[in-house]
Amino acid sequence: MVRRIIALGLLLAFAVMPGMAADPLQNESDRGNFSASNRQADLARLRDFVYPKGFSDQTIVALENDKVPADLSVAEYARLHCGEYNRFVLYPCIIRYADGPHAAYYVVTQGANMSFAELAGATAYYRERVADTAGKLAMEVDVMNMFVDDFCAQIAAGSRAVDILTALGGDRPRINHPIAPPNPVAKYQFSNLFLWERCMDCVGIVAVNQPDPTQPPTCGTLRKQSTPHIAYFVVDRTTSKGHRSLDDSITAFTRLATRP
Repeated sequence: MVRRIIALGLLLAFAVMPGMAADPLQNESDRGNFSASNRQADLARLRDFVYPKGFSDQTIVALENDKVPADLSVAEYARLHCGEYNRFVLYPCIIRYADGPHAAYYVVTQGANMSFAELAGATAYYRERVADTAGKLAMEVDVMNMFVDDFCAQIAAGSRAVDILTALGGDRPRINHPIAPPNPVAKYQFSNLFLWERCMDCVGIVAVNQPDPTQPPTCGTLRKQSTPHIAYFVVDRTTSKGHRSLDDSITAFTRLATRP
């Protein structure tokens, strides 16, 4: 299951993050049992790029073989569910889970994960972080689209692409705050993230980008990014429902998270 989640996450992330390295899991769909002794190069790539910081080689090998280590906490495993990889977070996510006899809350967001014992503190922090991420995503889309307009105007004026990029020092805008696009083939959006033995009572919110239709090419194959529209999917073990409003999603999350 972990491999499927990681593969999906990477595919989604690379679709919106141009210029990053190739998928470290490519051509690995039929590798059988994952062994640290004979796959050192693959293990290094998984450790350095995919898995969150702090995951040991033994933990990575176990997860790659679809086994959850007994000492891996729900909060740590939630980092995988919510899309946190070593170099980026696919989307902000909040999860409610059982911590012994009590409920606990964990917010996964880029560079600022936090755990909470109280619902109010968790939802307030999630609201702050998801608003920050959505705002930065919108700014990055605007910057990228201005770059496309300027680049294509220079191409139309007779400049060569290589000269334009060289003048910029080889740099170009990046989307550093991706929010997951919806999965068109999923019956329940993202509810599959919680289908595991330690999360029978988990409830979560996942921020999802439902952008405007894809823009036509501006010049060559270069397209502008579509305007992002953020929806919030509240999910539990078997259901998933989208909300256009963050307030509505937190209300629905609160109702599910406080049920007996």
